[in-house]
Amino acid sequence: MSSRGWAALLALSMGSYVLLPGHPLALSRGLPLDWLGVSLLAALGCLLFAFGLPTGGLARVESVNRLLRTIAAAALVLLALKLLLWVSAPEYGLAASYYPRARLSGAPERSTQHPTAAYTRLERSPGAEGFQLHFFNDVERFNYYEAPDPDRLSLPFAVRYDGYLHVPAGGPRGDDQSPRGVPFELSARGVAILSVDGSPALTVGGRDAIATDQAALTLAPGPHPIRLDFLHQGGNAPSLRLAADLGQGIHPLAAPSLTVQPIRPDVLTRDRAAGSIAVILDALTIVGLAAATLVTVVRRVRLVRYESHAWPVLVERPLLALVMLVATVYALVTTAPLAGRATILEGGQDWLTYESYARDILLNGPLMTLGEPLGKGKPFFFQPFYPYYLAGLHWLTGEGLWGPIVLQLAGLGVAAVVIYALGKRLFGAVAGVAALGLFLVLGLTQLDWIARKLLSENLYFVVLPAALLMLARAVDERSLRDLAWAGLLFGVAAITRAPTLLFMPGAALILVLAWRRSGVPLRRVAAGFMVLALCTTVVAALVPIRNLIVSGKPALVASNGGATLLLAHQPTEKVRLSGIDRDPLYNRLGLDRATREVVEFARQDPVGYIWTLVPLGLYSVGVSGAVEDNRAVAPDVLGITALYVLAVVCLPAARTLRTWPLHLFIVIHFGIMMTFLPYVYGYRQVLPMQVLMLAFDGALIAQVVRFVGERRRRQATHQPVMEQRPA
Repeated sequence: MSSRGWAALLALSMGSYVLLPGHPLALSRGLPLDWLGVSLLAALGCLLFAFGLPTGGLARVESVNRLLRTIAAAALVLLALKLLLWVSAPEYGLAASYYPRARLSGAPERSTQHPTAAYTRLERSPGAEGFQLHFFNDVERFNYYEAPDPDRLSLPFAVRYDGYLHVPAGGPRGDDQSPRGVPFELSARGVAILSVDGSPALTVGGRDAIATDQAALTLAPGPHPIRLDFLHQGGNAPSLRLAADLGQGIHPLAAPSLTVQPIRPDVLTRDRAAGSIAVILDALTIVGLAAATLVTVVRRVRLVRYESHAWPVLVERPLLALVMLVATVYALVTTAPLAGRATILEGGQDWLTYESYARDILLNGPLMTLGEPLGKGKPFFFQPFYPYYLAGLHWLTGEGLWGPIVLQLAGLGVAAVVIYALGKRLFGAVAGVAALGLFLVLGLTQLDWIARKLLSENLYFVVLPAALLMLARAVDERSLRDLAWAGLLFGVAAITRAPTLLFMPGAALILVLAWRRSGVPLRRVAAGFMVLALCTTVVAALVPIRNLIVSGKPALVASNGGATLLLAHQPTEKVRLSGIDRDPLYNRLGLDRATREVVEFARQDPVGYIWTLVPLGLYSVGVSGAVEDNRAVAPDVLGITALYVLAVVCLPAARTLRTWPLHLFIVIHFGIMMTFLPYVYGYRQVLPMQVLMLAFDGALIAQVVRFVGERRRRQATHQPVMEQRPA
């Protein structure tokens, strides 16, 4: 195997080491990823993006081949040891069964991390990180948001913890097997009952304030079954703390003193040693990744010094990888308060609906039936693909909202790199850098808060520019492979935001025109057209196929469009709506009531309808006061739009055929924003248009930089030389 093959195997082993399960007491425990797992995976991905695999002469150097072969073999050994330690380890913590009412009855709630278990989830310590009430994020059952419904943050619930407490042996050498007194302390806001060895031991009950109970129990060394019941009837924030003195003072009970099943003391002692070995393996992996990064960076720095003429090419990818890595670090730091905790989303909001759909996918399968029998369910109401993407983020990082929000914030770094590549492809490297800088500014002013919500635009901001980048590559290089990637990405964009489908016919025609102007044979042009159309269709067809199976209707787009349309265009008093429910044309087209009202509005009162378009259009370009009844503007959105218009007017390069796909999307998106409701949750629906404008804004800034630079050089060239006089 070549050096490139060994390097690929090493990268695969490292990625598998992070993702596969590990010992419960280790640092790297696999899926779902914690902050360390996300950091390691991001670092590995950025390292591969920045420096790639060995190529050219380096890939054929035998010494490099031997070194990579040795390291890859060591990585495989580490991976095998990690899996072996995981298989042999017991389940630490307690089995927690949650109930959506203040009583312990019925079937417990299911967790996306343990969907088939008899309990809800495993918890290392009861109440230590709050209560894992993720199941309340269910729009079908708990969509409370208006009086007299209860506050969603104080919903009643109950939880039962079951497991075993392991009391260590006494004596200076740990060999005293005689029973001894173990002090316990139970504190709670709510009702809590602790049972040890099947007998009640402590009981507290405090609804408004935290109550505490203490007792000392005589327990023999070894495992003892414990059960902790907690009931919260609403009101103040619930809390729970169970502590005991197992020989080192009063501390909250947690793993490894708690296990789900009874474990012999000698087995538990050996497994704690195994846990220490697992920590050492994780440390070796982290040090190895850090060392590989350091060696690669040092080598690249030396290469830049030796080949100074090629430094832009040599540092481009490392700097772009640094942008993505900084975005990930920013995401981890700013979301730290969410880690390990449950966030109950607000009722009546889009993010609650998306989260509910994602949970249903993880719990019940990809058809997302929401509990309905096949053929009797509902077609997609919201944008189709984002719930699946969100389910994937949860699968990767766990049931809480911390992981998806971290990855969406990190995704802004990926989107910034794509915007740079798009600007560079169309207008050069300086334009790409300027576009990236503007994107980072937009990220701080607009995209950051969107990434902290569960909204489909978080995926769209990455997929849409990537699809247009591949289309631009295909136009320039006339590659069918690039077209296939563009088609697949456009398909994902279309099922993420359905209006993308309106763009595809025009994009395909622009491609045909560009290839014909470049002298591409008609047969290859037809092949390119078919590849783009087929790849897009294959992905987009997943939506009607699912809708046909689940609801019996092969709907192509989300069904909430009519309601949004009516909110944006309320008919005037001139419009008569009688009889529209019986209109044969509307019935044949299957239009919903809201869409019929808007169509009748446009037909009966076209002037009134046009006037409803004006404020929506003004809002879409950054005049937020057009819909908020004030004089406010969004300076970032308005500035990006203004720079785009200037670029189109002033730069001939911004009007070439290569740029037409971006202009076409911007025009279509602007029309959609004027037709539907663009101001739900601020500018998040408008911004895909402005994100694409950044490539043109970067080109305008690059032109200004070049103009200023040339002017300074001319001034320096024609500046008279001062005559030197002796002192």
